[in-house]
Amino acid sequence: MANEGMRERILVGGAPGCGKTFAWATIARAQPNHKFYVIDPDDGTRRVLYEKDEKGERVFPDLSNIEYYLTPKWYAAGSTKVGTPASISKLPDVELKAFQCGIADAWKIIKPKTKPGDWIVLEHLGSIWDRVQDGFADEVFQKDIGQYFLEKRKVLAAGSKRLDALEGWTDWQVVNKMHNDDFIVPICFENPAHVFMTSSVSMTEKNSKEDAEIKAFYGETLIRFDGQKRSPFRTQTMLLFRRAGRKDAKFIMNTFQKDRGRAWMEDEEWSDFYWEYLITNAEWETE
Repeated sequence: MANEGMRERILVGGAPGCGKTFAWATIARAQPNHKFYVIDPDDGTRRVLYEKDEKGERVFPDLSNIEYYLTPKWYAAGSTKVGTPASISKLPDVELKAFQCGIADAWKIIKPKTKPGDWIVLEHLGSIWDRVQDGFADEVFQKDIGQYFLEKRKVLAAGSKRLDALEGWTDWQVVNKMHNDDFIVPICFENPAHVFMTSSVSMTEKNSKEDAEIKAFYGETLIRFDGQKRSPFRTQTMLLFRRAGRKDAKFIMNTFQKDRGRAWMEDEEWSDFYWEYLITNAEWETE
C-alpha cells in the first residue's frame, strides 16, 4: 500500500446507524490477508457483519479475518467463546471467531498478536470510558458502580448541588491511568497495527466549564466526541458521519477538526469506506 509503515489512527463519530461499524467492515472485506481485532462493549458489530443488501445477499460474506471480543466489563475472569447466533448459524460462511471477556483482558490477548497491516478496532469509546470506571469501583470498593454512587447519594449533604462520588486526585488519577496508560496509549502508539475507533457524539453547552486545552482543541464547535476527553488528541484522522434519508439512506462523511496530511472532506457521500476514503482520499494502493 502507499505510505508503507505509516499507521492509520482513525476516529469516527456520529449517531447510531450512520455507518461507523460498516466503514471498517469494508476495509476488512478488502483486506482478507490482514487480521481485524475488534473490542466491542455493545455487541452491535455482529449484526452489521451479517447485514444483507436489497437483493437479500450478504454485504460482507466470508469475513474470516475478524477476531471479535465482546467486552461488557473492564475486567472479567478469563475468555469465553461466543457462538454464532442461531438466526445466522446456517449461513454458508466461516464462523466468526468471537469471545467474551473484559476490555483490559482483551487487549492483553490481542497485543502480542498484532502485525503491520493488521487493524485494532475499538467500538464505542464512550462505553469503554464508562466500563473503566465500573472496573475501578469493582476493584477498589468491591461494589457495582451504580450501587456505589447510590450509597454516596444517600449521604450527600443537604443543599449540595454536586455529587462527587469519585475524588479528584485520589480516584480520577487512577481511572485515567487505567484508561490511558494501560489501554489507549499502548494501542495508539505501541503496537504495529492500524487503529480504527468509533464514538457517539454529544453537544456541550456554549458556556460550559471545560479544560482550556479541550476548549482550544474543539474551537467554536459545540460537538464533543464521547469517551475520555483526551482520546481525540491521539488520532491522526477525525471524521464525522451522518445518515441522510430513510428508505434510500446514504452515508455522508465530513472531516472534523483534523486529518493530518490529507484533503479535508465536506459532505462526501460514501458506500465503501475502503475505496472512498483509504484509496481515494488517503491514496492507499490496492492490494
